[in-house]
Amino acid sequence: MSAAPAPPPALATRDLVAGYERDLPIVRGIDFSVRQGEFVVILGPNGAGKSTLVKAIAGLVPIHSGSTHLAGEDITLSPVQEKVRHGLAFVPQTENIFATLSIRENLQLAADILPRGRQAAQIDEVYSLFPDLASRRGARAGNLSGGQRQMLAVARALVVKPSVLILDEPSAGLSPKIVGEVFARLKALNGAGITIVLVEQNVKAALAVADRAVILVEGKLRHEGPAATLSSDPIVGELYLGARARQGENGR
Repeated sequence: MSAAPAPPPALATRDLVAGYERDLPIVRGIDFSVRQGEFVVILGPNGAGKSTLVKAIAGLVPIHSGSTHLAGEDITLSPVQEKVRHGLAFVPQTENIFATLSIRENLQLAADILPRGRQAAQIDEVYSLFPDLASRRGARAGNLSGGQRQMLAVARALVVKPSVLILDEPSAGLSPKIVGEVFARLKALNGAGITIVLVEQNVKAALAVADRAVILVEGKLRHEGPAATLSSDPIVGELYLGARARQGENGR
């Protein structure tokens, strides 16, 4: 009896070329895949193309050639809203909440993409994951702490029950204590079955929660491996992440 075929990757790119200008691509031919339920961190020096890669996958940066796939389905040309409906959620580094609106209003806006009959239940489910937000649902988002804002940004992404959650440097500007809390929450979400792709500048903290890491250099994937292995490999740190990576630091 033949074995059942392996499921397709939760997320994959094939020879992806992307950037703001066609003649000056930032991402240059990347083959990248993430297994279902995996937690993958994308690392690399300044200008490596990390944020451009995930923004291209999310539909926010032009793709010039190659393709992106979600659970085996080609989503390269799908509009951003269609990518969301198919299960892809993206949390940008900045402008990821509406500061003048309340927590409740932020979540309601995110839920508007859902059928009306599902919206309230999905918002309630998100509140159950973030009790701090639930207890302050009428509070203005702009008055929240940095960590609370980041939690709200993640909560907004989770309202649509994504299968894949992509985050672009969620630790930026946060204290080490709050970074630990945010990453612990992401690890818990991953344990609940959500595939996570994380672009991160805090190398040490990211490798501590990820299953696997990929390293971009000059728009190309140069190295990848288990996060636990890379975290203790000084050669990888020196070659690809800069000399300070051994102390858990990395530029964007």
